[in-house]
Amino acid sequence: MKKLAAIFALTLASTSVMASGLNLDVQPAEGGAWVSVTEQGQAVKGAKVTSSKSVDTKVTDESGRVFIYSQDQNSGSVTYVANTDQGQQAEKAAFVAGDRS
Repeated sequence: MKKLAAIFALTLASTSVMASGLNLDVQPAEGGAWVSVTEQGQAVKGAKVTSSKSVDTKVTDESGRVFIYSQDQNSGSVTYVANTDQGQQAEKAAFVAGDRS
């Protein structure tokens, strides 16, 4: 029950910060998450995305998406940050299940 309450709290606490219309959508998946970056509903190609659970920086494709692998095998909240060459930034936290949860 405590684990379910924690998941619910993290889901409610997930925030999205939009700067100049930049938006992040995070879809947790096994081993990480799919991150989509959009601006005014249009995909943002070339945005650099990092996460609090990975040392790598990935770049979004023409559809504005990228898969970010989690290097932590434990479940928990992961913060994703996207930056564009124009200096825009967006951030969103999401709960990602680990391999050992």
